[in-house]
Amino acid sequence: MKIKEARQAYTAQLEVLQNRQRKLFKAKEENEAKFKYGSDEEAWNGGSGVVLELSEEYRKRAQELQEQIDKVKEQIEEHIKLRDQVIELETGIANAESAKQQGEAMKEYGEEVAKCLEIARRIANGDRVPASDEKKLMDFNMEIYKAAKNMAVMNMDKKHKEYESLWEEEEEGKEGQTDPRETAGETEINVEIPDIGAEGEV
Repeated sequence: MKIKEARQAYTAQLEVLQNRQRKLFKAKEENEAKFKYGSDEEAWNGGSGVVLELSEEYRKRAQELQEQIDKVKEQIEEHIKLRDQVIELETGIANAESAKQQGEAMKEYGEEVAKCLEIARRIANGDRVPASDEKKLMDFNMEIYKAAKNMAVMNMDKKHKEYESLWEEEEEGKEGQTDPRETAGETEINVEIPDIGAEGEV
């Protein structure tokens, strides 16, 4: 199961459990209201015994409802704990992916700088480089480009080489980076979603 699927499953089950808990609290309140009414009536009837039986039934119902509420509360706490563990895992994977991408970006930047300096060296020697490489050097640093061009004038009488672009092959194989959160969400994990049971009657 993917992390995002597990997170969604826990969240959906939490909603079901929280709705169940609300219904149980409402049923408990209604039962307490009936119980209180029964107690008043008992006093009004002078202890006829009829209401006493009803009151015992309400007490039993209150106990059943409280047991159900406690069970649902435990399930909610367990689901929150499990969901939070999945979210923590997802965040950790996303952070690791983000750090990896930042490391790759820094490495790529270092390679770009090295290529631009190599282009500057070639131009300074009076060698020929593709216009696209000259443009990259200009975009990278105009001062280095001008200095290389000035040096090229001094090296006009030397033998010159002709170079191909340093970027051609790289441009073809370049892929876009994925969103670290998306990568984390798509990660497979081995979790079981606890059974919360059927809704049943409250």
